[in-house]
Amino acid sequence: MNGKDFRELQLSSTQLIVIFVGILIIGVVIFLLGVSVGKKQSQIAEESTTVAKKEIAQAADKKPVPVQKAKSEKPKETTRKGKKSETIKKELASHKEIKEKTRVKTAPTGKENLYYIQIGAYEFKRNALNIADGFKKKGYPSIVINPLSLDKKPWYRVRVGGYKSREEAEEIMSQLLKLGITKKSDYFIVER
Repeated sequence: MNGKDFRELQLSSTQLIVIFVGILIIGVVIFLLGVSVGKKQSQIAEESTTVAKKEIAQAADKKPVPVQKAKSEKPKETTRKGKKSETIKKELASHKEIKEKTRVKTAPTGKENLYYIQIGAYEFKRNALNIADGFKKKGYPSIVINPLSLDKKPWYRVRVGGYKSREEAEEIMSQLLKLGITKKSDYFIVER
């Protein structure tokens, strides 16, 4: 082989066995470490699911807070089923009424009211509701649009209107600009 030096590694059978056993021990240790890490991960996962289940059970066990009635309304305690069902119906009706009052209104879904003026987009719902209420007090119909599924961050959009034509929306937008609340670049018309 043209003068190249070759070194040959010579091992005795005992040295070879020691190397093989060493590699085997290292492999077993790595395997056992993997098993112990896996067990700890499964324990953590079990703990988190049990905590979640407990929280769900606690939330389900909590009774809803009763709605306070006006002093003039007192439920009638009678033994007749008809009168009890009437009081229950009245209570349910009052609950529904309160729910409808507190619910955030969303945009109408019909073909009418196609043009809106977007006033702003806010990260927090309470800010958007406050702005919308301010415009309602000034006589402009306003709504809060819940965040879209495409949003990277949740944005609550405040819009004024529900106008049938773009011209009508532009006229209202010019009125809003005359009030001096904001600059022209802050408002824009949205077709929905």
